[in-house]
Amino acid sequence: MMIINLNLLPPHRRERVHRLIKFLLTKNLLEFVIIATAFIGTVLLWGWIILIDEYKMLAQNSISISRDYATHNSEVRRVNRVLKSVNDASSDYMPILPRLLEIISSTPSTIKINTVDINRVENKIIIYGTASTRAELLAYQETIKAIPWMETAIMPTTQLLQKENINFEYITRLKNWPAIKSGKPPTAR
Repeated sequence: MMIINLNLLPPHRRERVHRLIKFLLTKNLLEFVIIATAFIGTVLLWGWIILIDEYKMLAQNSISISRDYATHNSEVRRVNRVLKSVNDASSDYMPILPRLLEIISSTPSTIKINTVDINRVENKIIIYGTASTRAELLAYQETIKAIPWMETAIMPTTQLLQKENINFEYITRLKNWPAIKSGKPPTAR
């Protein structure tokens, strides 16, 4: 079977029909692009409006929270400062009670210790007391020299001029003790 195309239109009309078909196709495509662009633009515009509203609500909430909890925030900051001070103080910690017990246990009964002053800033210890005799005082000085965490004790020579009931003052430095950073105790504000 054979297909026969009969074209009864004159050539200039046929050309106009082809141009009209191309024009209508182009018009339909442009309408589709314009409608799709308008739809996408509308969706983006509504999304932008919603995001702006959410941002405003979030900003208002953060302002009200910071206003409502300002006292809590200042309290937390104060506690954090105190904790930092405690941590800084504990980094220089050295147990002193066993050392004091060692000094007390090495002290003979004829010597009375009045005061023990430990200065951690200068790593110095001063022992104030009273000795019955000069010989006991010198023996006690040798006992203090034997304590491994104390350097050689210095005693003013004027204290050796008395024979009995000698008020003494031994000044010595501490060995292998870390010096603390400052002489002020931590304060809470």
